[in-house]
Amino acid sequence: MRPLTLGDIFNGAFGYIRHNPKTVFGLAVIVIAIFNIVSAIGMGGYVADYGSWVDTLATDPSADTDVLPVAPWTLVTMYGGALLSYVGQVVLTGLLAAVVGLAVLGRKLTMGEAWQAVRGRISAVLLVALLLFLMGLGWTLLLVGVLAGAIVLGITTGSDIAGVAAFIGGFLAVAALGAWIWVRTSLAMPVAVLERLGPGRSLARSWRVTRGSWWRVFGILLLSGLIVGVVSGILSTPFSLVAMVPAVIAPGAAWVSVVGGAASFIGTVVSGALTIPFMVGVITLLYVDLRMRREGLDLKLQAAAQSGQAVDAGIYLPDPAPAYGAYPGPYPGPHSGGVPGAPA
Repeated sequence: MRPLTLGDIFNGAFGYIRHNPKTVFGLAVIVIAIFNIVSAIGMGGYVADYGSWVDTLATDPSADTDVLPVAPWTLVTMYGGALLSYVGQVVLTGLLAAVVGLAVLGRKLTMGEAWQAVRGRISAVLLVALLLFLMGLGWTLLLVGVLAGAIVLGITTGSDIAGVAAFIGGFLAVAALGAWIWVRTSLAMPVAVLERLGPGRSLARSWRVTRGSWWRVFGILLLSGLIVGVVSGILSTPFSLVAMVPAVIAPGAAWVSVVGGAASFIGTVVSGALTIPFMVGVITLLYVDLRMRREGLDLKLQAAAQSGQAVDAGIYLPDPAPAYGAYPGPYPGPHSGGVPGAPA
C-alpha cells in the first residue's frame, strides 16, 4: 500500500461498500431505523398539525393563521427524535469505521463481528460526539456574541455601516475558527475506534494527525459533504413530498399523520443508508492515509505482508515511544489485502 490520492479515497469509500454490502447496508438500515422511530412519530404529528392548519384556512378564513400551531407533544417528539437520530448516526459511524479499518487489512466483517469489534468503544464514540457537540455549541454562542456586539457597536456609534462591517468581519473570523477546529478534530471517531483511545485523547490524536494537512483534509471533506448533501436531498425530496401532500388533499383525516410519519421514516432510512457509509468511508480512509504519510503506516503494512503472518486491528495502535537511546527496530507483523478499489 501507499499514501492515497483523492481518487483512491473515493474509490475505497465506494469499494468497501461493494465488497461487503450485506454488512454495510444491514448495519446502516438497522441502526438508522431504530434511532429514527421517534423522529418519524414527531414528523407524523407535524404533518397532522399542518393538515389541521390547512383545514382551518379553508373553513374559516378569518381565523388567526399567521403562525402554524404545533402541539407540544409534536415538538417534544421532533426534537427528542432529532437527538436520538444524532446518537444513531454516531453509533453507525463507529460501527462502519471498524468495517473500513479492517477492510484495509483484507478482512470482511459480518454485522456481528462489527458489533463485537466496536461494542467496547461505543461509550468513547458517544463521548467524542458529545465533546464535538459542545464545541459546536460554543461556536454558535460565539457567533451570537459577534452579532450582539455588532448591534451594540452600531447603536453606540450611530453608524449602521460600522455595525454591519463589524458583523461581517467577526462572522468571517468565527467561521474560519470553526472550520479550522472542525478539520483538526474530524478524525476523532476512527481514532476512538481503531486506536481505542478515550474521548479527550481521540480529539488530541486527531489534532496531531491532521497537522500540516489542513487544506487537503478540508478540501476532501468539503467535496464529500457536498456530494452527500446533494445525493441526500435528491433521495429524500420525493419522500418529503409524499409526507406533506396528504395534509393538503385530505386535511384533518386521521390517516394523514400515519402516511406522513411513514414516508418521513422511509426517506430517512433510504437516504441515510446510501450516504452515511460513503462519508464514514472517506473519513476513515483519510485517517489511514494521514497515518501513512505522517507515521509510515504503509511501511508497517508492507513489512507485515512480507512476514506472512496474520494481522489484526492491533496494527492501528500507535507504537510506544522507544526508551531513551534505544533503537526502535523494524516493524513486526504481516499484512495482506487492502481496501477494495484502493491501490495495493
